[in-house]
Amino acid sequence: MDAIIDHLSFLYGQSGRAELTIDHSEEDDFDGTENGQSSMVNVQLNKLPIGLKESMVGVPVSMHMPTLVGIMPICGAYADGVEVEYCDGNIHHLGLMAIIRGEQASNKSVVKNAIDIWKRQFDEEDALARKREEEWKERKKGRKANEKAPEDPHVLIRQVPVTVSCSTLLKRFKNSGGHTLYSFGEELDTLRKTNGAGSWSSKYDIYRLSFDRGEWGQDYNSDAAESGVVKVAYNWTMLGTNGALRKCFKSDNIENGLSSRVMLAEMPDSSFSKMPKFGKRSAEDEAKIQEAVTRLRSFTGVFDVPRLRKAIEAWVEEKRVEAAKDIDHVKDTYRKRAAVIGFRCGVIFHLLSGAARETKACLDFALMMAEYCLKQQIKAFGEALESQFVDARDECIRYGSNHSIFDQLSPAFTMDDLRSLKRGFCSEAGLRKIISRWYRDKWIEKTDKTHWKKLTM
Repeated sequence: MDAIIDHLSFLYGQSGRAELTIDHSEEDDFDGTENGQSSMVNVQLNKLPIGLKESMVGVPVSMHMPTLVGIMPICGAYADGVEVEYCDGNIHHLGLMAIIRGEQASNKSVVKNAIDIWKRQFDEEDALARKREEEWKERKKGRKANEKAPEDPHVLIRQVPVTVSCSTLLKRFKNSGGHTLYSFGEELDTLRKTNGAGSWSSKYDIYRLSFDRGEWGQDYNSDAAESGVVKVAYNWTMLGTNGALRKCFKSDNIENGLSSRVMLAEMPDSSFSKMPKFGKRSAEDEAKIQEAVTRLRSFTGVFDVPRLRKAIEAWVEEKRVEAAKDIDHVKDTYRKRAAVIGFRCGVIFHLLSGAARETKACLDFALMMAEYCLKQQIKAFGEALESQFVDARDECIRYGSNHSIFDQLSPAFTMDDLRSLKRGFCSEAGLRKIISRWYRDKWIEKTDKTHWKKLTM
């Protein structure tokens, strides 16, 4: 354990924890410290790379993180030619999904305004493609009975509405040529209402598969419906209220995997607050964003990011230790994909920076995004997932957000000591499982029939 702490200290600071703070001694540092609210992070704008920096122009500080989270999926969609090796040795693409949540009139439009600039190149290209498709449909519709139908142009359309049918979505995937599709939805509730239980279930599977480009398809006898099997490459950003989020992610499907694959950001509480002031981006700012888009689209092939892998691997190990000490199954579940999401955001930062290797600013940005993602997922879904674990496995619920059960035990302890700390929240089978895990990880050793001893951590 000392080796882990030393490694974390080397990467993040003398405390041994991921310090998302500014070190003025290094030119390429980045500030990701929290300002007292779990949904708000201070972002040092002059350390952001091209595109991300200009996206923050005119955005109030309290809305920086929702805006950053909102544009990450479209950045990943533009950089769909990039592959990168993750900490476990697997090759990843930049699959990302984001939901920006907030109550009515919470200024979620600030995210839309930024995305509108980012998707201009998609808009222009798709407009031409849709025009070709409409012309083909008109020729097909207007042909004579004995006339051969015009050949389908198989156009590439990268942007699809969030309410797209599964058959149309399959067609878009088949014509994508391996490119990532993208959707932006202003109302999460619209998605829920326009997709019935069956359709939502199908889309739910598609969204989950898109995180790692899994295979999906459907097979129909009718020629009217699209059939086939495709690799799912689909990023999206959606805005919605907290109520819509609860309706889309109910307690009975939290455990199925989509909740851990989605980046969440929370708009600041605007109750009884003064009207925020928004600035305007200049033509030069918008041109810089377009330059960033062109840069992301120009990258292809496998990129090696060893420093980023090392930083994320240390972060996810730190969270594993924290979760294991607290018997926190929720944190243990969400830390894994929060690390993947933070890593992919770090790759986007690196691509935009144009640096030969990952800068410290890039590493700090990735860790900031992973930490923010983890906290937001736990805040939004933690209670429901916790209930799922208790119902499914009759295991322990979390004893508290800031207490470590392991640390509260004396150097030598018995099962009764552990039982008293859990205060009836854990079955005997659950207690034995906890002891077994600690023993497996070499945190404890057995001294006699009833006593255990904590090893040096």
